[in-house]
This record gives sequence, structure tokens and C-alpha cells, in this order.
Amino acid sequence: MSNTQLNLIRKQLRQQLRQKRRQLTPYQQKNAAKKTAQRLVKLPCFKTAQRIAFYQATDGELNPQALIKLALKHHKKCYLPVLRRFPKYELAFVRIYAHSRLQKHRFGFKEPQGRPRLFIHQLDMVCMPLVGFDSHCQRLGMGGGFYDRSLARKKWGQAFTVGLAHQCQQVTQIPIAAWDMALNAVLTPNQSHLR
Repeated sequence: MSNTQLNLIRKQLRQQLRQKRRQLTPYQQKNAAKKTAQRLVKLPCFKTAQRIAFYQATDGELNPQALIKLALKHHKKCYLPVLRRFPKYELAFVRIYAHSRLQKHRFGFKEPQGRPRLFIHQLDMVCMPLVGFDSHCQRLGMGGGFYDRSLARKKWGQAFTVGLAHQCQQVTQIPIAAWDMALNAVLTPNQSHLR
């Protein structure tokens, strides 16, 4: 399969799966977040992790706010991603607190302000959004490549990567590109997939 064909298939899959998650009602979204939070705290790596990264939900993504509250309650240090200017299009992470304020960045998403910033390899666990996934913990992201580029650095190895998703985002097989990084786990309200 050519790169052009692969990109077209991935683009069409993204559109279908984004539409599915947007159709979830506010009640379904809230219930899914609550159930997924209960799954996360049962993971052995959550119990030992001290520094955990989350994200700001958009476009029907599973909202991690319940997870952040739970992690803070368990005395975890919580972080949100910020876009780095160098290396371009990679992520750094800023610690947040229950009272932290967020500001819009150049792509319109909200991110925390401040320093120091950690790199992905300095975290114990990274919870990340996704558009689609399969039972082998392959992840289809939004297409910007921010997480894949950040994870591609060979020194990142310590972070346990967890995709958070609604059940409707699961597919039989993700069409994999050369740069895709498989996750250690994917959690949905109904299942925990571990690799």
C-alpha cells in the first residue's frame, strides 16, 4: 500500500470515529469518564506512578477531569502538555494543581503556563487522547503527530503510556504508519487493553 493510500484510509477512519464520539450525549460522556477513572486507579502502574500527564479534552474526547481529580486526591503530581517551540511540534509538560488556570495557545487549545517543564521521558505515566485504537493498543491520533514525535525519542522509555477512549472508538485493526507508537494500555469505560 502506498503512503498516499494509507493516509487516505487513516483520514477517512479519523472522520468516522470523530463523528461517533461527537454523537455521545453529555450523560454518556460523563458516565464514560467516571468508569474509565475507576479502571485507571486499578492499574498497578497508577499506584506506583508519581508524575502523571493528562490532556485537555476536545472534540468529543474522553474527558480526563475526573481522572485528574482522582490522581490529585491520591497525591500524584499531575501535568498537562504544552507545545514546545524547539524541537518543533514536540510536547513538554507543566505541573497543574486543583486551582491552576489555563490559557489558549496558538492552535486554540488550552494549556497551563509556567515552568519548570518536564519532558515525556521524565514522567511515570502519560494518559493521552486518541481517535481510534485496536486490541493491540495501536493508536490513531488526530494527525498532528505531537505525541508520536515526543515518544519517538529513545530516552522516553520510562513512561507508561495509556490511551483513554470511548468504546465506540475501537476498530478491528488500526492502519499503522511507520511513525506510530503502540501504547502500553488503552482504557475504555468497559475494557482495559494491555500490551
